Amino acid sequence: MKFQASARKWRPQKFSQLIGQEHIVRTLKNAIELDRVAQAYLFSGTRGVGKTTSARVLAKALNCEQGPTPEPCDTCTHCVEIREGHSVDVLEIDGASNNGVAEARELIDNVQYSTSSCRYKVYIIDEVHMLSKSAFNALLKTLEEPPPAVVFIFATTEMNKIPETILSRCQHFEFKPLSHQQIMDQLQLICDQEEIKIDPVSLEEIAKNGAGSMRDAQSLLDQVIAFSGKSIDAGSVQQVLGIVGQDALIQFFDLILTKDGPALMETVHRTSLDGKDLGLLCRDLLEYLRNLMIVKVTKQSGSLLDQRAFDMEVLNRQAGAIHLDELQQMFQALSRADMDMKRSTLPRTVFEMALIRMLEVRPFQNIDAMIDQINTVAPSAPASVQPSRQSAANPAPVASQRAPAPTSTNPAPSQSPASRAPAASGQNKWEQIKSRAGEAKRIFATYLSQAEVLELSGEVLHLAFADPFTQGQADKDENKALLREITQAVMGSSSVKIILDCRPASSATPVQQEPGLEDNGGHKKKKENPSEQKILQDAVEILGGTIIG
Repeated sequence: MKFQASARKWRPQKFSQLIGQEHIVRTLKNAIELDRVAQAYLFSGTRGVGKTTSARVLAKALNCEQGPTPEPCDTCTHCVEIREGHSVDVLEIDGASNNGVAEARELIDNVQYSTSSCRYKVYIIDEVHMLSKSAFNALLKTLEEPPPAVVFIFATTEMNKIPETILSRCQHFEFKPLSHQQIMDQLQLICDQEEIKIDPVSLEEIAKNGAGSMRDAQSLLDQVIAFSGKSIDAGSVQQVLGIVGQDALIQFFDLILTKDGPALMETVHRTSLDGKDLGLLCRDLLEYLRNLMIVKVTKQSGSLLDQRAFDMEVLNRQAGAIHLDELQQMFQALSRADMDMKRSTLPRTVFEMALIRMLEVRPFQNIDAMIDQINTVAPSAPASVQPSRQSAANPAPVASQRAPAPTSTNPAPSQSPASRAPAASGQNKWEQIKSRAGEAKRIFATYLSQAEVLELSGEVLHLAFADPFTQGQADKDENKALLREITQAVMGSSSVKIILDCRPASSATPVQQEPGLEDNGGHKKKKENPSEQKILQDAVEILGGTIIG
């Protein structure tokens, strides 16, 4: 007998044989039982999920000699004619080649004639989104008020191209992609019936590359059988489909964990020379990262992963050696590469650049800890900053550019400009004020930490800021009122006058200057207080980070 593709040979002929579309099958069967068959149906969904097959089964159920019946017999004359495509009352029309208004008018003229032998005249229009706007408009009246015993069934893979006027005249059914397990079960059934020996890993790879389409998976199975014969192993599947196996993915990710860039680039080169598809490798790595994430965040990951295809011991080892933030950054880099490789004329280069990016990822830093470090390092002499700048070779990402520059609510006195207040008792009071301000409003404590206390008593709190921006933020009505309330509570006073000035560093008095800082002429000069923007800039420069957001 002449060879017949698996997609045709194993096409479902009854509703009970349809896979993965139970919600649609139930609705159509109930409509037949209750005699509520609509005049037009629209089946949408990705390729190979059963749209045209369901249309044919519905046509058989309506015209079966034992019906209309929820389950066609598939043996009567009408069922056989529809199955073989010979029925004169069930017409399948290709929307891509019959998309003009002339073809639509011809269809409308033929609709007026009664059926030849069947109970219903059924028009199945595949890829209906290919019809022109004029053709759609020509069908509107017929769809809304068709002749008796006429049913239209439209099928499309691009729902967004169907006009709203057509949608309002049809019952719409969305066909879902088939699950991985459903495809595997059907492929296993085919192999058992065809006496094909195949191991679970090979079956897993074929089903995965089907990407939710039963027809695609069956076509890949035919291709592998043609290459391997009656016995299929994992090596044959990888060679035919141009994919890498699980062992290669494990080795690949181990090189990423060890930051072995030369070996990683050599592996990509060998993979390309072996004829493997780097696009498929990129998607396989994305799925591998997903598996690592599942192992990382869940305690019982066995139910979420197929243990026949993955070495759980290796996944647990690799997941324990990497931070969750790093997994997320790697996933973003590969996702962007996957999209860019489809458009680029240099897909290999795009993939290699994404791998280099993966080698450099670091866990996100807590911005509070970063600001604490800046407050420690930034006021130091320039010589002390130089070693930190050398760390730029190992950058650490900054959480967000939009985040304010918070600092510790209780910074050490040696790190704050306020530590230069003349009286120790006044300094203790000032530290209490800043601490309470930080508890009430964290960012306000940041502004106060950059202030210089000129006077602090039961009657007056006089502060000087090094830049107008910080002074303006502190001088807002709500901030000023909060500062007055806290100062009165700390000083035990019923009324305290708040004075907020902006003074350049050069105007400070000698008493408030820090010893050890002199210009070329031997005169002491005051160290500048860093602003918010300056702190963020220092964070990027000293810690070698990048601003995102």
